[in-house]
Amino acid sequence: MKKKVSIIGAGIAGMSVGSYLQMNGFETEIHELHNLPGGLCTSWQRNGYNIDGCIHWLVGSAEGQSLYNAWNELIDMKKLQIYDHDIFYQYEDESGKCIRFYNNIDLLEKELLEKAPEDRGVIRDYIHAARRFSAMKPPLGKPRDLFTLKDMGETVFRLGPYLGLLNKWSKVSIADFAGRCRNPLLRKTIENLFVPEMGIVFVMITTAWMHNKTAGYPIGGSLAFSKLIEDRYLALGGRIHYHSRIEEIMTRSDGSRNQACGIKDSQGKEYPADFVVSAADGYTTLFRMLKGRFVDSKTNAFYNNNLLFPSYLQLSLGISRMLESSASSLIFPLTQAVKIDPANTLSEIGIRIHSFDPNLAPEGKTLITALIPSREHKYWVNLRTDEFENYKEEKERIIRELVSGMEKRLGPLADYLEMKDLSTPATVIRYTNNWKGSFEGWIMTPSLGFRQLPLSLRGLDNFWMAGQWVSPGGGLPSALMTGRGVAEIICRKTGRKFKTESFNS
Repeated sequence: MKKKVSIIGAGIAGMSVGSYLQMNGFETEIHELHNLPGGLCTSWQRNGYNIDGCIHWLVGSAEGQSLYNAWNELIDMKKLQIYDHDIFYQYEDESGKCIRFYNNIDLLEKELLEKAPEDRGVIRDYIHAARRFSAMKPPLGKPRDLFTLKDMGETVFRLGPYLGLLNKWSKVSIADFAGRCRNPLLRKTIENLFVPEMGIVFVMITTAWMHNKTAGYPIGGSLAFSKLIEDRYLALGGRIHYHSRIEEIMTRSDGSRNQACGIKDSQGKEYPADFVVSAADGYTTLFRMLKGRFVDSKTNAFYNNNLLFPSYLQLSLGISRMLESSASSLIFPLTQAVKIDPANTLSEIGIRIHSFDPNLAPEGKTLITALIPSREHKYWVNLRTDEFENYKEEKERIIRELVSGMEKRLGPLADYLEMKDLSTPATVIRYTNNWKGSFEGWIMTPSLGFRQLPLSLRGLDNFWMAGQWVSPGGGLPSALMTGRGVAEIICRKTGRKFKTESFNS
């Protein structure tokens, strides 16, 4: 009889672990609170526009590296159309001066030296590191539970030449690195790379990926990408229960050990299983589904002391005329500051003009999106719950003021506006249940570095976690690889040789 595995969450991590377990002869079922796969990797329809809510770039999008090979186990990568931007993003100040942060390292160096010659030393540091990292080919990696001496040797062989750089720049935050710049335009440009608390090393590595054209955008949007993995999982024989909110991870004790033995949904229905995997929100998993019973002091301190990525508002506009941009993202000042929440007033905005993907807007029209960070998730949740009409009015006000504030830079918008949408941290929490509405879990700060949380819990057998809550930095590769790793661990536990099935192999 096949061993049964219950998986919580049909995001990329949940579908990843499910697919690999199906490849290895297990019976799996995924329970998802939403009615769609993907979790945060999603899109939604509004008035003929397909709003992309996640993917800015897919690490591993080009052949010749291990991560591409891993994606090709879940998706036929040959059929995936990838778009590579020439410019990562463009930052503009109030006077109209700009810096184009090119993906090509040589063009980036030329641009930065031309715009900020007084910061030659800082620029050389960044460019040198990015060039070195562009030659780095890390191994696919295994969970530390399965790490062997051979794996250690391969890791040292591949990463050894870069360990000095990794160690040096992982200790410097984006904000601190930007503070070394004398040129105010360059300083602001660097400050707006990701979130200021993150280590600058991760931006350097991203530049290397972009330079190598192995972090492109999958045409079709995030939900289309998630559905490809859903198709793979279902074709392998897996099952997904949508609209299934899990309230409890069931356990039993034989007197000396505790074991996960299934899950229980919000209707009280029980689903017995030999193994349980949570690819859901980490806080909900540990402190609600498991009632905090298996949280040790180290994990508790991790949740209390480390910084989360913020939640966000996403502005989406459908414009009945064509707009173009050569940059993946464009940041520029608003003509007037816009109050977003009690702690956040926006004076500049970062947008994406999605003209590079014809699937996201009707022909001759343009989708514009903007992610606006907010750490005021409680404000938005309470406003929606207690004052729904005011919640809707606030959203309308923010849309109206942002549209007005962008027209000087983008030209007339209001007269061409045929779709408008604003999601909030309350929206993120409703559809994903992510703790505090965070969009990528833990920020890889200099103090956190490359540390990972364990995939298992001390004192609880037959249970594992996968996804961004055990892999700081989040993102799709973390979801894929933690899911793959958990499947490999379960195979090892049951005496099976872990095997995979690739497309075009």
